[in-house]
Amino acid sequence: MSPTKDAILEALKGVVDPDLHKDIVSLGFVTKAEADGGAVDVVINLTTPACPVKDQLKAQAEELLRALPGVTSVKVEMTAEVQRSGGPPRELGKNIKHIIAVSSGKGGVGKSTVTVNLACALAKTGAAVGILDCDVYGPDIPMMMGIDGEPEHGGTPEKPKLMPKERFGVKTMSIGYLMPAEKPTVWRGPMVHKLIEQFLTDVEWGELDYLLVDMPPGTGDAQLSLAQLVPLTGAILVTTPQAVATFDVTKAIAMFKQVNTDVLGIVENMSGFTIEGMVEGGKPGAKVQLFAGDREITVELDPEARFRAVVEVFGTGGADMLSQKWGFPVLGKVPLNPAVRLGGDAGDPVIISAPDSLLAQRFVDIAGKAAQRIAIKAFSALPIIE
Repeated sequence: MSPTKDAILEALKGVVDPDLHKDIVSLGFVTKAEADGGAVDVVINLTTPACPVKDQLKAQAEELLRALPGVTSVKVEMTAEVQRSGGPPRELGKNIKHIIAVSSGKGGVGKSTVTVNLACALAKTGAAVGILDCDVYGPDIPMMMGIDGEPEHGGTPEKPKLMPKERFGVKTMSIGYLMPAEKPTVWRGPMVHKLIEQFLTDVEWGELDYLLVDMPPGTGDAQLSLAQLVPLTGAILVTTPQAVATFDVTKAIAMFKQVNTDVLGIVENMSGFTIEGMVEGGKPGAKVQLFAGDREITVELDPEARFRAVVEVFGTGGADMLSQKWGFPVLGKVPLNPAVRLGGDAGDPVIISAPDSLLAQRFVDIAGKAAQRIAIKAFSALPIIE
């Protein structure tokens, strides 16, 4: 006996989205539920292709469907469609579903590194992604993405447009494409405001799921201009563990709060440096003393006479402290590793150059958690049919 559509949907009500706390049928995620004899064919449409629990939801659906009487085979296809942000429609960036500021309280924390790796990680899931480089005083995105040269022109004679430069499936635009590399940008606030406005109106972004905006450090004109020009989905903050960085990030948190922009989460970059090695002829359990600055670290050799230690170069716990104080999550921690710097200098982000590495996996996890937070916020603004 072939299972009915109602029976299939009733079974799928047992799959509950862990973030939205409702079953996938009530949420409207099931876009196809058919049976041909004993062969069941289901399509589940999620709110982001970067959903970190996608495999878990699929496995649960398959298990419940196989338990139905008369089922001989189960096919579950997982698709995704990013929901737009709630709130009033935007005049600028109308075809961009989510605009996310990536910001920090101070320079030198790896904000641009985090931006390019998150963008590439999201693009690898199938999302349409762009990067807008608003750091007019130090535009690093062109170098980190391995792109140079002036952008091409498009649009119409009446409404000319700049075409974003693309690599690794990510569209990018930066002042770095428009000015000589050695020429400094000596601009006052109104000029920064106008540039951001033009990059949102005069660039042919097309349809984007996510536009990550790489902000200059601090809480100045660029941040205020962006918040005034477009309703942001939220901000991702980047810090390093030491006290001075977290102190400055607190100012950025207060600034985003003042302009009614939610902080989606924080990324702790340069979170510890791992030292690994081997003692030739060493015995398992033997102790090795390492000296890291003013610290002495004692480690034991494993059965292969290898040792591993983490040196907290910039301290520890900074992001966790901010998370607890302000109530937003730590999206992830990225260890200090020369591979990140090498990838940035060469124009090949580590998510691209070493996709199977621990570092790349950290960025994949962070991108998934960020997309999850964005999806929860967007979906909460939509009516749910009971």
